[in-house]
Amino acid sequence: MLPRYHYEIRFQKPGQQAVRLPFTEATWSGSRQEAKRTLAVKTNNGRDRFWPDAAIEEGDLMELISYVSGSPRTLFTGMVVDLGITSKGDLNPVAYDFGFYLLNNDVVVVTTGEPADQLLLRIFEQRGIPVGGIGKMPPVEKQTIRGKSVWDAVTDILNQVYRSSGIRYWCWIDQGKAFVGTQRGQTKQWTLQQGSNLLSAERKRSIAEMRTVVRVIGSDSEYVSVLHDEVDSAKAKRYGHLVKVIELQDEDRDNKISIAKQELENLSRVKEQASVTALGIDDVIAGTRIEIYEELTKLSGIFTVFGDSHTIRPGYHEMKLDLQMEVSGR
Repeated sequence: MLPRYHYEIRFQKPGQQAVRLPFTEATWSGSRQEAKRTLAVKTNNGRDRFWPDAAIEEGDLMELISYVSGSPRTLFTGMVVDLGITSKGDLNPVAYDFGFYLLNNDVVVVTTGEPADQLLLRIFEQRGIPVGGIGKMPPVEKQTIRGKSVWDAVTDILNQVYRSSGIRYWCWIDQGKAFVGTQRGQTKQWTLQQGSNLLSAERKRSIAEMRTVVRVIGSDSEYVSVLHDEVDSAKAKRYGHLVKVIELQDEDRDNKISIAKQELENLSRVKEQASVTALGIDDVIAGTRIEIYEELTKLSGIFTVFGDSHTIRPGYHEMKLDLQMEVSGR
């Protein structure tokens, strides 16, 4: 039996009550690579007395509410940032959630090599961004961060942690607060299955971004000194020499071998991508884990959602999910 999909969109002007917004289609989406979640709505500006003039403006709040479970539940709250209108009377407001403020606030911060979690906390506090939780992380390199948005600074720091430790941390916004960790918390794990709620699946493998050699060089500006070459012999024989050059500061030279090994491990993998389309589930968004069973693509097991796009129409909800290809428990 198909779910009974029922959704409502409301918008609210400062100091006024929320007003229901009739719509023909809404796209609710987000990704681990994006700071914000987005709600893009297709509606009509004053079509008739049953579809009144919306009078929606930039800066108004917009809310997506689900009644799938019976009682109302807010899935998205954000501010209208873009507003398009056509000669046919089509009105297309686009709202961003609180992640909008990560993109539009720059930071200036100096670090002497403190743990990444402490540095991130300082960055969020500098811009007055509420923090819900940050997992413990190793130290990062000495640096001065300037002229970057909060989001770009956080992304750079998390990439440094990944290069040095091989552990991928992510930043996301939940209920107006910033979180950093390896996995979004969830109370239930959903299943998508061929012949049931799974509509289609795709899978792709690629070596386009592979590297089989990591060359470490010194940071002396007068000449280039090769400190170490780390080679994946088996893959270099199979795919050829694909070289990644990394430059180390003087204080990191003692760790050149371990840094090169970790960088090569990160880069020498065959990249796998997969996506599925399924009947919509409100709780399945970027960062949550789902169980999938599909025979032809051999997608079987537990996967983390890397990016999601939910298409909602009156009485219908479909979602497309890009998957992060990883094993259970990683």
